[in-house]
Amino acid sequence: MDQTLDNYVAADFLLSDDFVGHQLEPTPETALRWDAWLAGNPPNLHEWKRAVYLLDSIRLGLSGYAGHVISDEVIESLLARIRETNARQAVPLRRISYSKWIAAAMLLLLSGLLAYWWLGRKGSESYYANRMAGLHAELTERVNSGSSVETIVLSDSSVVRLTPGSRISYKPSFDAARREVYLSGEADFKVARDGRRPFLVYANEVVTRVLGTQFTVRAFDAEAQVLVNVSSGQVSVSKDDGPVAKDQLQSRSGLLLLPNQQAVFSRQADEFSKSIVPEPRVIAPARQMPSFEYDAVPVSQVIRELEGAYGISIVYNKEQLQNCQLSASLKTETFEEKIRVICATINADYQKLDGQVVIHGGECR
Repeated sequence: MDQTLDNYVAADFLLSDDFVGHQLEPTPETALRWDAWLAGNPPNLHEWKRAVYLLDSIRLGLSGYAGHVISDEVIESLLARIRETNARQAVPLRRISYSKWIAAAMLLLLSGLLAYWWLGRKGSESYYANRMAGLHAELTERVNSGSSVETIVLSDSSVVRLTPGSRISYKPSFDAARREVYLSGEADFKVARDGRRPFLVYANEVVTRVLGTQFTVRAFDAEAQVLVNVSSGQVSVSKDDGPVAKDQLQSRSGLLLLPNQQAVFSRQADEFSKSIVPEPRVIAPARQMPSFEYDAVPVSQVIRELEGAYGISIVYNKEQLQNCQLSASLKTETFEEKIRVICATINADYQKLDGQVVIHGGECR
């Protein structure tokens, strides 16, 4: 295999006939060549994984993400090649003998197992085990092998609600510098505030850092993503760089999450994305809660009240909508239903982007 592959980024792989051909129509010969290259643990393995992920996204019709890496022309070229491949592979079943069908099925199964092994060899189980093996400290491990959530109170009074099939390790008494726990699975954390000692959760390839807040981390063995969901306070998430010295903290850049925001880390693409949680909750204190009853109220005021109640930023053209008003009762609607009513009233549309809502267009009726 050409050693210049070691310098490829994801876009280079997607422009390579050998790479695309093998992904779309693998043969024993191409499998041997690529397996040999992968076995050498190339330095850009994460770029290869990302290219596989991007090509799969294009095959599924999800080209928007790929558009950040390659041009529209390249995407169209790949789509054309995918259609050609699909047409060639659309062979009537009666023309395939039973023995050949079995052979093809076995090849597909072996290819899938091989891909799973390569993409999952840094999976959460090995990650968790490797993390534990690299620590020289006495840890307490709790495993939830039951069918209900298990509540654990840590030495600093932080509370962990561990879901079934999950495990967590931690020191019986935390260090003076920081509080660290190691998770495999899913847990909800309600962290006691301590400005002197940050609280860190290590789960798969992600480290979550807080001082005191409530959030959920989901990082199961068989799942390709790590999810961090914030209920209150602020949380920072970043890629785990491995063990660090006692007097140091992880310095790798990441994302800052606010209430009703979540981060998803794709283990295959080695990338973070930020979004609004599926069902935002009201975070404002009861005394500051708006009535959500509006009678000819300026839309700008309605949006300010939504931002204050849910802690979610809403971007819109203030000048264009300065004369728009809303008359509606939004007391029982969810956050997204409220946004839809506003947009329907002002003839606008919206999208959720990077943890915020962006309202496009709009005019007063």
